[in-house]
Amino acid sequence: MQNTERKIINCPSCLGEGVKGSKKCKQCNGLGFFLWTGSQLIFWGKRIDAAAIYQDSAKTYLKKLIDLALLIICSTGMAAGIYFFYQLQLEKIPLYEFYLYPSWLMVYFWFALLLDTYMYFRLVREIAQLQNYIKKPEPKPNIHHALDWHSMTDLASAKKVNIADYFSHDAMEMVTKSWKLAKKYGHPRILPIHFLIIAMSYQQSKIMFGRLGVNYQKLKEKIIHSLSKVILPPSEDTILSRPALEILLESYVIAMEATGKKVEIAEIISALAKIENPVKEIFYDLEIDFDKVDNVAAWVRIRKKMYERYQRFRKKAHLKPSGDINRSMTAVATPILDAFSQDLTTLAKYGYLSPCVGRNKEIEEIFRIIEGGTRRAVILTGNPGTGRRTIIDGIAQMMTEENVPDLLQDKRLVSLSLAKLIGGVTPSEAGQRLLMALNEVIRSGNIVLFIHDIHNMVGITSGSEKSSLDLASTLASFMTRSRLVIFATTTYKDYIRYVENSSLGNVFEKIEIDEPKGNNAIQILEVKTGSIEYRNGVYFSYDAVAGAAKLSDRYLHDRFLPEKAIEIMEEAAVKVHKEKGKNSIVTADDIALIITEKTKIPLSKITEKETEKLLHLEQLIHQRMIDQEEAVKMIADALRRSRAGMGETTRPIANLLFLGPTGVGKTELAKTVADIYFGSEKNMIRLDMTEYQDKSSIYRLIGDNSGNPGYLTEAIRKNSFSLLLLDEIEKANSELINIFLQVMDDGRLTDGLGRTVDFTNVVLIGTSNANSVYIQNRVKEGASGEQIKDELLEGRLVKHFRPEFLNRLDGIIVFKPLSREDVKQIALLQIKKIADNLAVKGINLEVTESGLKELAEQGYDPEYGARPLKRVIQEKLADSITNLLLEGKITRRDKIVYDVGGMLKIKQAEKL
Repeated sequence: MQNTERKIINCPSCLGEGVKGSKKCKQCNGLGFFLWTGSQLIFWGKRIDAAAIYQDSAKTYLKKLIDLALLIICSTGMAAGIYFFYQLQLEKIPLYEFYLYPSWLMVYFWFALLLDTYMYFRLVREIAQLQNYIKKPEPKPNIHHALDWHSMTDLASAKKVNIADYFSHDAMEMVTKSWKLAKKYGHPRILPIHFLIIAMSYQQSKIMFGRLGVNYQKLKEKIIHSLSKVILPPSEDTILSRPALEILLESYVIAMEATGKKVEIAEIISALAKIENPVKEIFYDLEIDFDKVDNVAAWVRIRKKMYERYQRFRKKAHLKPSGDINRSMTAVATPILDAFSQDLTTLAKYGYLSPCVGRNKEIEEIFRIIEGGTRRAVILTGNPGTGRRTIIDGIAQMMTEENVPDLLQDKRLVSLSLAKLIGGVTPSEAGQRLLMALNEVIRSGNIVLFIHDIHNMVGITSGSEKSSLDLASTLASFMTRSRLVIFATTTYKDYIRYVENSSLGNVFEKIEIDEPKGNNAIQILEVKTGSIEYRNGVYFSYDAVAGAAKLSDRYLHDRFLPEKAIEIMEEAAVKVHKEKGKNSIVTADDIALIITEKTKIPLSKITEKETEKLLHLEQLIHQRMIDQEEAVKMIADALRRSRAGMGETTRPIANLLFLGPTGVGKTELAKTVADIYFGSEKNMIRLDMTEYQDKSSIYRLIGDNSGNPGYLTEAIRKNSFSLLLLDEIEKANSELINIFLQVMDDGRLTDGLGRTVDFTNVVLIGTSNANSVYIQNRVKEGASGEQIKDELLEGRLVKHFRPEFLNRLDGIIVFKPLSREDVKQIALLQIKKIADNLAVKGINLEVTESGLKELAEQGYDPEYGARPLKRVIQEKLADSITNLLLEGKITRRDKIVYDVGGMLKIKQAEKL
């Protein structure tokens, strides 16, 4: 059996504890257990006790003492030699007498010189020990091992790794201090909580907890509480507990997988958040999970690598030639090419290019193609903003450090500017310029060419239609005759439209650059934060960086990661600096507010005022909506779920079907929800589906490939936080209903231009008058809304709607016909609107009970519900008051009383 999976192998004697009774286990010598990683057997082989700590301390002190003594002897020896030769020169003694008359100064000099070689040996040995870095072994699936203790102990030493050899100075010091802390508290075991307490004193962990936004006071309280619960069995000496050992082993695995050189404090904190232990529970209470800790640890590693890279870069960059000539002096000057290009390696040398992270796979693929393929030309395709140009910048930086394949070493990466190339010349001159520049590239022998947005060369000509020249054909023809190394970029659409079937498509090897997602996107943003923080004088929390990646990915669909997230971070940094001042922290709420401003979608934490609104949503709706309790409750519940983050994120907020006769409030409820929850009735997109009864009307909704946008898709793209009302949906073409099936299921729709439109923040409501007569009759018979709905689903609705449409609905709500009392209440609401308008003018309105009853009676129609009521109130009340206003018969502080028969009485106010 192949053993490529991780497994803990316990000592059969102590069962992995390292002690038996109160003494160290003799069979495993206190190791406790091994961890098989799939390719390596790792263990912690360093003693942590008083004797070992004293021994390490003595060794360190002795080493420093020896180093100091060597330095003094070697320095004074060199001084003695210099003084001796100075005396020879001063007394003008011939140099050969140096051999005839030995001096104690020269004896001391030669002795010191001998010690110099020993000091050099010690220095080289120490550097070698410091550079004993973690190496990630290649898995060998053909090797088989029995995963038991005896087989593992007999395993070749090359496959066994003592991870203590790979801990950094700070990490090892932290383990030692944890032993001292456990000893201080009288604990016979070193626990994960001891690691956490000691880690908190190190700068690396302070940075991590700061980025994570940890409340130190809460953390200390939880640590104290955790320590108070520690109950451990006795032991002869304080030793590493099994959970602590597991954490140390896991920290090594984390560092190895992250291609770290040594295990640092950051990896130990990551392991604390990963392995089950009390510290993980403390982190969980503080809303910190392993993903967060691991990404912040990656952030720390990235910043450290960038600093090391900068230091290494400064040492090596000066070796890179600044001009046209390479180090071997075999290159030729390129004056024509230089006039139309920019040297990226020179920009990299002086630190002007952005660092490239998270793209190792793509860069390795580029190198593999140019080294082993028949083509040496690579074209990077991807959506705008996904980092195609940054990958090229990364290669330029690697070329500056000479950390590239032999084919690219000692070469310049030069970016050709098409605008400069074709600007202000005739077509033939532009072609001639290109050929001369390419010939210079060949003659020079030290140039790698880069062409950004190479699709601009295809089908784009320089000059008039009668005398034009296709530069792409010129380039492709030249490339077939020579083995130029060329990098190029283009977008997906432009590659398909211009490059794929052109002459360039035959000479370039395509590599697709995908939009970074998840942790990869977060780590790219972590790299970018440094420059944003420096420019704006603020600091980003981890939640802000992660929020920029996740929220922009979910809510901003017109652009791509990481560019769109970087722009959100830039805006948030500027806003926070202006509002809170220098050295302020950009939080996740600041990021959410920026995206809310752009999308109108509420994303920040729910305020107390909004909580009150959500909890009493039904009452607010009923201020404008009479009865229909079931419909109001269902839509209010859906909105609460969505705002609290409990709804499905891949579907609309709610997919509802309102059934019922005309005039019972189906459309009015939609308008009310749009006004109360979405901010305005303008945020309701209403489609009269009677206008979409033929198949061709689909293109009016989603647009076509000729560039005409769709009414629906454009409305949602401009306002993705809205209510979509499909009026009389049963009358729409069946093919059009299929489009809404996708929306209801996936929460997205592709328009005629190939753009994905997000519907996940939309409440979708369809209204229908189907089976209205049946509903009215069953209500008269006393049937409940639920009973009527069940009867409709059993057969009647299928005549109007396909089963797959009905199955995708979150709710089907039957609106019952309005009673006379309902119409009376609706009349009161409509009269209140008129009264509110008059109140602005300082005029009071009163409607008597008999007048109200008459208006309600005249506006009631069993067939059309409350629909005639609005017309009656307008004719009987609103129009009459309007005439009085125009005639000047009523003024401020007057009172109008409406009574039976449309009588309007004016009670004029007393004159002041």
